[in-house]
Amino acid sequence: MSCTNQRIEGTSSGQHLSRVLPYTSASKLLWQTAAARHIKARQFRVTDQIYLDIEREDKTIGRIVIGLFGDLAPRAVKNFKVLATKGIKGKSYKGTRFNRIIKRFMIQGGDVVNDDGSGSISIYGETFDDENLDTQHTVAGFVSMANRGKNTNGCQFIITATGTPWLDGLHTVIGKVVEGQNLVHVVEHTPTDGDDRPIQHVYIADSGLVPTPQPYYISDDPYDLWAWIKASAVPLSMSFSILGFFHWMIKKMEI
Repeated sequence: MSCTNQRIEGTSSGQHLSRVLPYTSASKLLWQTAAARHIKARQFRVTDQIYLDIEREDKTIGRIVIGLFGDLAPRAVKNFKVLATKGIKGKSYKGTRFNRIIKRFMIQGGDVVNDDGSGSISIYGETFDDENLDTQHTVAGFVSMANRGKNTNGCQFIITATGTPWLDGLHTVIGKVVEGQNLVHVVEHTPTDGDDRPIQHVYIADSGLVPTPQPYYISDDPYDLWAWIKASAVPLSMSFSILGFFHWMIKKMEI
């Protein structure tokens, strides 16, 4: 129920709850929640970036950019970079489909062998071992290696659509979406059959490296305003305007 429609007993008809219990309570709660979450947030060093250009039924959805954690999972990241660029024996992510989609969970793709979720190949052989299973899938956007059990990583990967703690300790995290998480959710809502296979053809039309002059850090904090601004592709000049507006709005509500 909107605060502006609620009235406190004993006040005049013109006095709304927002005047007696102003939005400062809500705003303070928001900032306190954000601050508490930020304390627990983790920083990840992005060493490389990969882009995936996504299409569905030959219509462009857009570009997803993934920041890779080369320090946390160097072998898996190297494998992913090769598959996204030159490929292995002529097989790369370009042209491969997302073969499994589960709403409020993840999208899965990258089968460069059979393109149906059954294939496996890597620069190390058919499979390779897990790395650094301590990294947790706390929020949407984490990119992890798909597997068939312990130490069975190959070419397939998943992108989470929400926090997925049940994957912790089981899947090697190789990176996180830094641009285009909204497109992950577009793919996530593609109609599927009873086996979670998309009815429509959703695929990676192109993939490759995004120049990364120097490593940078990202957070798993969902309240990270700067990350939101970057993900929204808001010009920097507008970023300060947005921050200034929020500051002004909070001041005005403290009445």
